[in-house]
Amino acid sequence: MMHVFPRTFTMPMQRGERAATASAAPLTPASYIKLRREASGMSTKEAAGMLARNADEVAPALDLIHALETPGNTARRPETLEALRSVFPFDPDVYRQLVTDPADSHPRICRGCGCSLWDPCTSEEHGACAWASDKACTACLPDTAPVECCQ
Repeated sequence: MMHVFPRTFTMPMQRGERAATASAAPLTPASYIKLRREASGMSTKEAAGMLARNADEVAPALDLIHALETPGNTARRPETLEALRSVFPFDPDVYRQLVTDPADSHPRICRGCGCSLWDPCTSEEHGACAWASDKACTACLPDTAPVECCQ
């Protein structure tokens, strides 16, 4: 039997809530991959299923995704990034910048969905998103007017 105490239990945050409460800490490569996967609406199991070529590869693919979404781990080979990119959208160059560049030269990335200037959210109704704040795009904070940004 599981006991849940209301004051300690919280539901996972939605994109807008996550963006609005984002810390000023630099975004990690692991967080970027996780944000982009979640923004595509995929669970880790779904992404692993699409990454695997057959049933025997699902468990290793799931392990890979969990590893890449764990802070401190990064993809070693460009082929890994390209394989993940075939499953959900993200920008491998943004990922590499998060791995190699100092935090003060990281690209601007939405903390709600992980989009950036190079891989913005798009919809048929609104087109490409814009910046709603320093840490969030208009797709994650839809009731906010776009702000001018200087990358």
